[in-house]
Amino acid sequence: MYNVFRMLKVGAKNFILFSFFSALWIPGPVFSQNVIIKGNADSSYLSAARSIYAYTDEDFISYKEKELSSGLLDAKGNFTMNFSINAPTYIYLVVDNAKAEMICEPNKTYEIKFLPKDSDAVNTLSFSIPTGLEFSNSSDTELNYLMADFSNRYEAFLEDHRGMIAKKEPALFGKIDTIKTLFTKKYTAYNNSYLNNFIEYTFASLEENVSLKGKQKIYEQYIRGRKIQPGNYDYMAFFHQFFSSTTDMLMKSGKTQMEINSKQIFSSLLELYKQNKFLSNDTLCEMAVLKSLSEYYRYPSSYKTIAVLALLEQAEKQCKSATNRESAENIYKKLSVMNPGKPVSAMGFLNSDGKQVSLSDFKGKYVYLTFWTSWSAASTQEMTLIPDLKKLYGNKIAFISICLDKSQETMNNFLKKNAHLSADKSGYGWTFLYCDNYKKVKEEFNVLTVPAYFMLDPKGNVFKSPAPGPSEIEPVFIKIKKKQQ
Repeated sequence: MYNVFRMLKVGAKNFILFSFFSALWIPGPVFSQNVIIKGNADSSYLSAARSIYAYTDEDFISYKEKELSSGLLDAKGNFTMNFSINAPTYIYLVVDNAKAEMICEPNKTYEIKFLPKDSDAVNTLSFSIPTGLEFSNSSDTELNYLMADFSNRYEAFLEDHRGMIAKKEPALFGKIDTIKTLFTKKYTAYNNSYLNNFIEYTFASLEENVSLKGKQKIYEQYIRGRKIQPGNYDYMAFFHQFFSSTTDMLMKSGKTQMEINSKQIFSSLLELYKQNKFLSNDTLCEMAVLKSLSEYYRYPSSYKTIAVLALLEQAEKQCKSATNRESAENIYKKLSVMNPGKPVSAMGFLNSDGKQVSLSDFKGKYVYLTFWTSWSAASTQEMTLIPDLKKLYGNKIAFISICLDKSQETMNNFLKKNAHLSADKSGYGWTFLYCDNYKKVKEEFNVLTVPAYFMLDPKGNVFKSPAPGPSEIEPVFIKIKKKQQ
């Protein structure tokens, strides 16, 4: 709901920064300068992680990850990373499945401690677990500190007026204006455009959320005639919030369905969107169309994947904004992963002997593909149904289960304890493979959680994506068996 983060000051030059979202502020072309991040990851990570990674987002419609740097963790968890940026940049650091966020400024060195995960955190692949950073070489005029200081005060204001916000009382309008004026006066003294932008769009999101001024007034104050900032996280967070009801209404329209599924002409779709009073600006209209296309999966019975991809291909060339062209390309790449009819990724996995195996090695048969982990109850429970399926369909279909555990030894130990799942016991060559690179699996196979199921055809192309789980897949197998008889 709000773009905030938390800071606990523990000394004049030492504070703890917890998870937040902020901006990628690019005022204009400047020379890139180096950033150094060095420090220590808590020892609790060392048994599961060997590296720390720094990422940002390539754009704020597709939110495609961009790796900036990585560093090896030594035996004590120490690391060093460096990369180049040309302006203050929002980044997130990842160790194992823990994520901590910060702002990096050009030509600066940061000394940090990557703090442990909450002991109650749920183990998951699809969502990173937020954690904190402790800064040891900062000051009370450093950007991260100032943003944290503002957010503490802002959150206190929200807490003090929780009741008024929930009821959207008219009197809240004056209080928001007053506190906004006070905050603006206090923090503009630091002459930091990144900080000022963060504060402005934090309040914009609040005002839009409580709808005190009405949508038209919010549009006039924060959008109409103002600089459009597709490369600014806070602006784009506000953009997504403000236009969510508009794009939702348009995507539910029969006219939009016809434009996308039948006409498949990007310029025509833009003209339809421009009829909305908030989308007369070319760049904003392009952004709204791309937002809609990126979220089409919310309307599974209304839109065809092939039609959406055709429009995105056109958008890559026709968008007037270079940033929007990049967004269209990134959205296309994300939506193209594991599309039926497309060749499966050539990514390699390890078999029980430690040899590289590719899914292309299994051409000639249909493949029922599972991504799983030993700690996922849903994975292991569904897996118990596969032996019976293999007895019935194993001569037509290859069963391949790829483990995403922290180590291959963990997978091997699990299979030893569950001998009834092994290939030798169940027959027909049930193949277990291992992969320790979930990030690449996520990108190459669109595995957002476990278990994940897919089917490949005998040519090595995607057949079902996603495929039903073992408890529901049999009708698909029956059709395949009848087809091959």
